[in-house]
Amino acid sequence: MRIVTSKELSTYKILPFDIYNELNQKILSAGEVLTPGKLIMLKNYPKIFTEEFTAEPASGEKISSKKATLKKLAGYSYDTLDINEFETVTNREGTLKTENQIKIKYYFKRTLDLFTLGYYEEGLLKLNSLVTVINTDVLKQLVKSKRGSQVRFLGEYEICHPLNVAIIAGLIAKKLEYSNQVVEKVIMAGLLHDIGKVLIQLGDKNLALLTVNEDEVAEHPTLGYDLIKNKLHLSEEIATVALEHHENNDGTGYPQGFSNDTISEFAQIINVANYYDNLAYNRTADPVSSNREALRAMLEIGTKKFSAQMLYTFVHMFNYDDSKEFNDMIL
Repeated sequence: MRIVTSKELSTYKILPFDIYNELNQKILSAGEVLTPGKLIMLKNYPKIFTEEFTAEPASGEKISSKKATLKKLAGYSYDTLDINEFETVTNREGTLKTENQIKIKYYFKRTLDLFTLGYYEEGLLKLNSLVTVINTDVLKQLVKSKRGSQVRFLGEYEICHPLNVAIIAGLIAKKLEYSNQVVEKVIMAGLLHDIGKVLIQLGDKNLALLTVNEDEVAEHPTLGYDLIKNKLHLSEEIATVALEHHENNDGTGYPQGFSNDTISEFAQIINVANYYDNLAYNRTADPVSSNREALRAMLEIGTKKFSAQMLYTFVHMFNYDDSKEFNDMIL
């Protein structure tokens, strides 16, 4: 095995070799086009390698290796993470300090790695800690923000989108004066609303979720519901959010075509937060460039898609005159 550098990768248009992470899992295959999205995705890994291991370990060694892998993957806490190991962009307009933005993104990225490898119990323990950090620290800072552009994490979609949805949904829940316990459930539901994509990624190693649109992975709500119920053993309230976050108020959503109050209250909140963040990432049919344009687009859609209570609670949280362009905020 040898380390592959970003400088080396930048010289290729077509990947000439397979790429592996530190656990010898193939990330990309030889012959793939190195798109900007894939290059950004590779930056999430502290080190990447080429060439496979050649020796096949004995069964006893496999068990020992798995334990060592788990120890390596799960041996971190929010307070001890070294942010210098993680290269990423940040929101220069953000209310959160740059170091806190990096730390939260890195922590969540490593937690997603646990889920991707099937270490659900360990991943859930880490996720519970993150929920506490978001509720007790992050939201207290962001609740004072008057501009939507100040609360979003920027950069890698598969990391930042669940974080953004969880944080925006948590702010909505606080605005609705939910109890502290319920706010934490909403945050957890936001972090896990797209977890079904982990299973899709496991089934298709060549599927780049960074660039895939929601309707191209339409089975992820059902997969997410099953994972949350049967692997993570969380409440029906949280699992239902994964299942229903693409349902629309007028019944035109999927996968069940629910409408109005048949959509769970948590899912109604996540629906608003999810669409807003996808607007900001330019992953919808409504192209926008700023928070103001995003709010206007959502108001034009109105109750066809969103619960009136959740939509107007969200819109009133932020200054409508926030016209800072999303693409101008990356540091």
